[in-house]
Amino acid sequence: MGASLYPPPTTTATVVTSGFTPTSGFTVNNFEARKVNGVCSFGLDLNVVTTISAGSSPWNLPDTVIGTLPAGFTPPRTYTATYGTGFADGEADITSGGTITLRSTNSFDITAGHTVRISGSWVL
Repeated sequence: MGASLYPPPTTTATVVTSGFTPTSGFTVNNFEARKVNGVCSFGLDLNVVTTISAGSSPWNLPDTVIGTLPAGFTPPRTYTATYGTGFADGEADITSGGTITLRSTNSFDITAGHTVRISGSWVL
C-alpha cells in the first residue's frame, strides 16, 4: 500500500469517565470524554428524572440545561450536537464553558425514565 495521508496518532489519548455534572432532573448513566492529537470527543447517557414537556403545537422544548462537561474537555466555541431518547430527538448546544443545552425536539416529550444519549467532537 502507498503512504498514508494521515499519520498515526503520536500521543496517547487522555480519557475521563467522570466529571460530567448533571443538572437537577438528570442522573449520569455513562460518560466518557477523550482528547488526542488536538481533537476532543465525548459520549453521554443521562437518565431523565423529571419529564420535560414539548407542550402543544408547535411542540418544542424550553431550552433545558442538562449539565456541564469537565474543564479541559470543552469546545473553543459553541458547537451543535444531536441527541436522542429512542422517541424524542433534537438539537443540543455545547458552549465553550462546557454547558450542554437541549434546544429542540421532534415533538415528543423527554420522558422520565428514558435515557438521553448525546455525543459530539471538535478540534481544540
